[in-house]
Amino acid sequence: MNKKIISVVVIIVVIILGIWVFQNKPAGDKEVIKIGVVAPLTGSATVFGTTLVKGVEMAAADMSKNNTKYSYKVIVEDDESTPAKSASAASKLINVDKVKAIISTTGGTGNAIKSIAEKAGVIHISNSKDISIGNVPYNYTNLMTPDKEVAASISEALKRGNKTAAILGQVHSGVAMLVKAFLPEAEKQGLKVVYNESFTGDNRDFKTIIAKAKQSKADIYFILAYPPSLDIITKEIVTAGVNNISFTATITTSPNLSLYNGYWFPDCTLADPAFKDRFENLYPGVKFNVVTVPYAYDSFNMLVQSFENGGDANANLKAITEYSGKVGDITKDASSQNFKSSASIWIMKNGVPEMVK
Repeated sequence: MNKKIISVVVIIVVIILGIWVFQNKPAGDKEVIKIGVVAPLTGSATVFGTTLVKGVEMAAADMSKNNTKYSYKVIVEDDESTPAKSASAASKLINVDKVKAIISTTGGTGNAIKSIAEKAGVIHISNSKDISIGNVPYNYTNLMTPDKEVAASISEALKRGNKTAAILGQVHSGVAMLVKAFLPEAEKQGLKVVYNESFTGDNRDFKTIIAKAKQSKADIYFILAYPPSLDIITKEIVTAGVNNISFTATITTSPNLSLYNGYWFPDCTLADPAFKDRFENLYPGVKFNVVTVPYAYDSFNMLVQSFENGGDANANLKAITEYSGKVGDITKDASSQNFKSSASIWIMKNGVPEMVK
């Protein structure tokens, strides 16, 4: 055998060996992609923060069973739902922990992070309804959008025979987005809004506003608010003899869910009911929240897909226009950075939200 043949054989053996070593490399030798989570784990919004974190951790645990190119590590920071702390948490994750992406919840947190993520060139997915966050480079939103929520709500109201509606809404950025979407959608679908009044979050006596609303003789009353105001106005309006009421998905954050037994409301779609059962088995004592858990799970997986595809992960994420996740079909225009998903109608039964089939 001449030297040339021997050289070729050696090269082939080296290549085969290299392929074998690469394919059988221990997971610990993979490059680690760090993904940060900024969420309220203490304070008034822990219902969102705790479930967001668990949703991401569940996705990471599931992903670790796959043969991925990279290894993924989740790093969590508590922002107490305070914008200043949200910004500080994001800066720490980027500059100290060197994360490649951040997942957050609520519009307040998302707005506090967006400019920091843009400046650092770090992907940020905000699981919130504030689509203005997605107008900033490197920032995305992933949640049921206000237009989808109110469209489902108005459609259900009409289906139930209602022709006129009254809106009682808290002064809040999230509620403002809903009202802004509600009015043109109501006109489009043929539901007449005969009363529209707002109240501040510190209001604890709603007798006057309810009396004025009743004068409109609306067929249905939409209460758009957050606890504790939500619970107080609901008790007072029922006491005043009004029972045809609907709410927003915010009722699921109430500590008194039995107050809403029998009432319907729009919320995110849960495409895989078994996912909820698996979550509750994995995290006993943690109440499943359809606004955070499946979106956290899907957001993490979309990020992983973007990194696994190689090249520019931000460009890969932006290129996703269709994704099938735990919330069903997620869509996005090619030029947009706001992922959209459908809304479904839910009913509160024995203090537990149930999606209408």
